[in-house]
Amino acid sequence: MPRIACLWVPDLPLCAAVRAEPRLAGAPLAVAQAGDLGGRAHVLGATPLAEGVESGQTLAEARAVCPALVHRQASPERERAAAQAALEAAATVSPRCEEAAPGLVYLDADGLSRLFGDDRGVARALVAAAERVGLRAAVGVAAGKSVALLAARAAAPDLTFEPTPQGIGGGAFRVVAPEEQAAFLSGLPLLAIDLPDELQQTLRRFGLHTLGEVSRLPPGPLAARLGPEGAVLWRLAKGHDGSALAPRPQPVRFEEGEELEWDAQSIEPLLFLWKALLDRLTQRLRARGLMARELLLRLRLADASWDDRAVDLAAPSREVAPLLQLLRLLVEGRPPAAGVTAVRLCAMPVPEVLDQLPLFGPRGASPVQLATAVARLSALVGPERVGQAVAPDRWTPFAAEVARFAPPPPPGVPDEAPAAQLELVARALRPPRTAEVRCDHAGRPLLVIGEGALGGRVVASAGPWRTVAEWWTDAPVALDSYDLEVAGGLLLRASPARPHASRGAAGPVPGGRPGRDAGAAAVARAVRIGFRGGKKTQGRPIGGH
Repeated sequence: MPRIACLWVPDLPLCAAVRAEPRLAGAPLAVAQAGDLGGRAHVLGATPLAEGVESGQTLAEARAVCPALVHRQASPERERAAAQAALEAAATVSPRCEEAAPGLVYLDADGLSRLFGDDRGVARALVAAAERVGLRAAVGVAAGKSVALLAARAAAPDLTFEPTPQGIGGGAFRVVAPEEQAAFLSGLPLLAIDLPDELQQTLRRFGLHTLGEVSRLPPGPLAARLGPEGAVLWRLAKGHDGSALAPRPQPVRFEEGEELEWDAQSIEPLLFLWKALLDRLTQRLRARGLMARELLLRLRLADASWDDRAVDLAAPSREVAPLLQLLRLLVEGRPPAAGVTAVRLCAMPVPEVLDQLPLFGPRGASPVQLATAVARLSALVGPERVGQAVAPDRWTPFAAEVARFAPPPPPGVPDEAPAAQLELVARALRPPRTAEVRCDHAGRPLLVIGEGALGGRVVASAGPWRTVAEWWTDAPVALDSYDLEVAGGLLLRASPARPHASRGAAGPVPGGRPGRDAGAAAVARAVRIGFRGGKKTQGRPIGGH
């Protein structure tokens, strides 16, 4: 049978509480039921420093036994994040994982010997992976899911409580070799198995207390008296586990959540909560070699509704400071309609980009550094003001928009090309600059008078080039442009300072020369250096039109 490993996190509410507040690992802590139960709430788990406090006691009884007891209510948001962290820890060891319950994960242990050695090496790797995300886990490795779970439960008494910066450590494991499986099962008490109370009482009346005693019974009469559950129990006692591993795809986003003991009406208490959530979230992303591409902030309000906010990052990042600033700006711009009772923070992950440093030339910024710089700029001036210029899908001349910053891949070494195929260099002037074009009596441009280098004697001209755009709207645009070459090799694309709104409006006559009226004003729209005292190079029309 295939080798199956089981990662089990006992006392999940307690582990989730200490994982969210690691400082509580050194205090007498008890986690009680959630709700307004007061001292009637039952204790779900306690740290070893809470001497005399056991699961099942009421909170009032626990305080009477341990007066210095610190208690926290069970948090579904914390437990959901801890269960997802346990699944991620298992996924770092084997890609074939199945989450059977919160804090209970099965994974395929076959084929891992080259990475971790024997089964004991696989079990150690699982315990270490769980401790890296702040969880104390019991691990069992055996042939089949049921036996692996029993091995993990057999290792639970060996668990210790070791505070770590991430939460709790001190995991334990039990490996059941194929030749040891029969002896391991025969010595297990029936109380170690999750059986219905009625079936437990029936087996006790029959005088059966261990799996070994059940395995020595004939299967037919046992199933006839106990029903299908008796047949399943006999197969388990014999080590015949027919359940197959059902791996499921990993979640596409990472989540961390927290409930508040009161309704937060201002942003100050939320900042401390977001900081803790981001710390745990970025730690999980860093352990998997991932970065956050988008953040989703969910706020549960006092009226039980959810307020969702999406933070589309300018570039992947896992830096806590700029992400926290983005969350603050997002909520300050649109405060919640009511008090906040719970927070859930989700991150859409993308793989971390690894860049090879060049062997020659200056060292550039790595993708991680570039992403961090863009995220910080977005936090300072707003994500809508940081990006790269793109040409929109419109016919409007010289239209441009700002899109998400996505640096292109590093260019390769270009092949040598003849000068006749090199494109001219163009640069759009924004905002457009005003220049004066002086013409002779025939309308031929003679001189351009503009700012700085945008001027000189005209040696050649062409045009007009009429562009009509947005004619289907209420504000159509018609623009006549002229190409002017001035002495020194500078090429200009000029248009009237006041373009006419539609066909037939006042403006240059189609087919005419720029500056039909002497001294007409023109606007320099683009600058392209074509040549300097030599042969012109071939390229696109000036301005990209």
